Amino acid sequence: MNRIGAVALWLASVCCTTPGAAQSASPKWVSYNAAAKTVTFTLEAGAPGSSGPFNFDGYTNGAATLVVPAGSTVVMNFVNHDGTPHSAELIADKDPMPNMGVAPAIPAAYTKDLTQGLPQGGKDVLRFTAPSSGSFRIFCGVPGHGLSGMWIRLKVDPSAKAPGWVVG
Repeated sequence: MNRIGAVALWLASVCCTTPGAAQSASPKWVSYNAAAKTVTFTLEAGAPGSSGPFNFDGYTNGAATLVVPAGSTVVMNFVNHDGTPHSAELIADKDPMPNMGVAPAIPAAYTKDLTQGLPQGGKDVLRFTAPSSGSFRIFCGVPGHGLSGMWIRLKVDPSAKAPGWVVG
């Protein structure tokens, strides 16, 4: 990236993203069917255009949070764009972070081949009901990946009327 492109990217991040403030999620990442109370989220491992392979939707180390209403059905469409195998699961948002996949915090909230990962182009769907509240990590279960920063958060907010995206 040239210097002008880097400055433009920096300005966009400073002007348009307030850390800790709810942001409009990209339409490719999240949609909501209020009648069915269903949140559909695209979870991209090694997202195209990101700075490295160990990310979800371009974010690492918990820098982004998907907020969902309590009791909603969550459908996460996982796709691995990276040449390195990756997976995803919901674990408790607490330390110490495990080195590899563990039992998920919510039943059915994990991809197949959790510790081996899915190959480049691999896809899976995580479908679960959000509990009444809680904070979770969307975590890559391949050994070492989560500890390398490959995780973002999911927060279940009982006061949320629709999903949201928080950066920072």
